[in-house]
Amino acid sequence: MRLNHNMYSLGIYKTYKGRISDESKALNNITTGKRLNSAKDNPGRIGKNETLKIQVLTNDAASKNIQDANSMLQTFDGSLQEINNSLARLKELTISSGSGSLSDEDKKIIQNEIDSVKKDIRDLGNNTEFNGVKLSVSGTTILNENPTKIINASIGTTDGENMNIPFFDINIKNLGIDDLDINNVDASIGAIDTATKMVSKIRSTYGSILNRLEGTGDYLSSKDINIQTAQSRIGDADIAEEMMNYSKNQLLVNSSLGLMAQSNNFPKDCLNILANVK
Repeated sequence: MRLNHNMYSLGIYKTYKGRISDESKALNNITTGKRLNSAKDNPGRIGKNETLKIQVLTNDAASKNIQDANSMLQTFDGSLQEINNSLARLKELTISSGSGSLSDEDKKIIQNEIDSVKKDIRDLGNNTEFNGVKLSVSGTTILNENPTKIINASIGTTDGENMNIPFFDINIKNLGIDDLDINNVDASIGAIDTATKMVSKIRSTYGSILNRLEGTGDYLSSKDINIQTAQSRIGDADIAEEMMNYSKNQLLVNSSLGLMAQSNNFPKDCLNILANVK
């Protein structure tokens, strides 16, 4: 009989070490909420999990770009709406100035208001901006099919998923209303109508871009949910399952400690038996 090595106790200790490791892993998964905390947890799935995480991050970045572009264009459209309102007021004043019953003083008052409205339009064009990006850009034109300034906004997660946002030089000279003459009502009305069409065309351009951005944003949102769901199935821990594993391993650890305590007494018991042999 060999008494120098307690093989039974060593076997229990080996099992004890494994249960300690499993208990620690379950507790770590519960604490982090992750099933894959390192490559060794599942070498076959860690690459897929990281790829999905990157897709989630890039989707979020593209969605933010869309939100920023939407906010910018909505800001611009608000100012363009005010310019349209101002043009409507200019037309109203111009038509009123054609009344044959007006005195020179009345016409002067109308001309002063026309000049004031034109200043408002100039200020709207020059001062409207979003995060430093101005509505009106000098050197471009209004109805040019190929504007000289275009912002290329990334609205997707792959190469080529971009949105071109054109910019125009919105000032009273380009609009053709810098020199309205109330003594020439017909010419002034024609100039105002042309300016209204110009502004409306710009608003139509931005409106179509807004519609596309909204559709793309909805698509990315739906896509993001699907990717996050797939990534969660691979990388996130099932807390209920991990709690069961933790409780099971904790129970086995405590049982192993008790068994080791008993097995460590086996050599001593054997020696006591041999001591009593005569």
